[in-house]
Amino acid sequence: MHNFQYDSDTTEDLKIEQIISYRKKKLARQQIVFSTILTILLCLLAYYVFRKMWYAEFDGYVQADYVNYKAWDDLYLLEHYKEEGDIVMPGDTLYSYIYLDNILGPDNRYSEPAVVTGDRNIRLQTGVASQDANVLRVRIRELRKQIEKEDHNIQFGLTDNSHKMDLQRELAETEEQLKAALRKMSVYYSISGETKSALQRSGLQLEDNRDNVLVERLKNSNEVRYVLANDTAVVTKVWNPAEMAVFKSDAVVQIQYLNLKSSNFRVVAYVPTGDMDKVNHHTRAEVIVNDDVHFQARVKLLGARTEDLPDELRNSLSRIYTAVMVVFRPDSAQTLPLWAVVDRVPVRIRINKFFNEGNEYEDDYWYINDNGLTPRTQEKIGFKKKKK
Repeated sequence: MHNFQYDSDTTEDLKIEQIISYRKKKLARQQIVFSTILTILLCLLAYYVFRKMWYAEFDGYVQADYVNYKAWDDLYLLEHYKEEGDIVMPGDTLYSYIYLDNILGPDNRYSEPAVVTGDRNIRLQTGVASQDANVLRVRIRELRKQIEKEDHNIQFGLTDNSHKMDLQRELAETEEQLKAALRKMSVYYSISGETKSALQRSGLQLEDNRDNVLVERLKNSNEVRYVLANDTAVVTKVWNPAEMAVFKSDAVVQIQYLNLKSSNFRVVAYVPTGDMDKVNHHTRAEVIVNDDVHFQARVKLLGARTEDLPDELRNSLSRIYTAVMVVFRPDSAQTLPLWAVVDRVPVRIRINKFFNEGNEYEDDYWYINDNGLTPRTQEKIGFKKKKK
């Protein structure tokens, strides 16, 4: 017991030192985390500022032409040889047809009694009325979607109520047109029943496979015509089924050429007037479709027209909603996926502000006056030889 010592002061000092050391380490970790986060934020801010200073970016979309094979007269489609999604080569048969006059005309070699012809006419008219009704139904659905979108825009103060009222009036008119088409179909069905009764009274019984027999006879006749593809393409839409009447100027088959030049592939950018100094006739741009797909393009037409910005591109802080449309053409020898070169694909156009070609007067832009292109502009673009 004589050797026992109670050193309370030393124990307390040790505990205090441990607490101070722990707090210093914790503070150091917090400072490291804070410094790391601050460094990342500053780097992101510097990268954002650099991008804004170094590049100019504009919204745009892809334009590509579709080719609609249309009926140049009233036709009866016999058979489709290609379906939607099929690849066609030059010379491939798209569809066959026969002129409708060859079926319904008075000089038809397969002439039939008037009551039979009348029955066919009624069924053709019923089919046309049914097609019209289907088109009107689609239009009504689209108008209702647009009205819902307008309700959303009105709610957020993007637009006023005037466009919604126009859409509602158009919707009401389309609904009345649908009712008229349905009433027309009802009348045709009623007349068709009377025609069948007349056929029975006349003793001309219609067989169930009579139409199929007629179609087969037409397919084997020398009056059949064929439509051929003139370039490599993909079938994007079949507007009308086979064994159906198609009237003059109606679309039958839609294709898209599998070639950037043949499909007239281009990119249209929305450029505000305040940014037109960053674009000229020599401007090259990087067109960004997504993180994996991008390609190089050059200005083809500067100031083609003006358009109002789509609602999704508008900024509530800006009052200028009209932009100049600039057309870019892709550079040659580039490979792109087909889905990226179809019509209306949204893209971003990125331009380097500091390494932009063209710095000479009247070479960057075309200048006009009362006499047309100015003499210097004509020299620059090659309309007139330069003076020696």
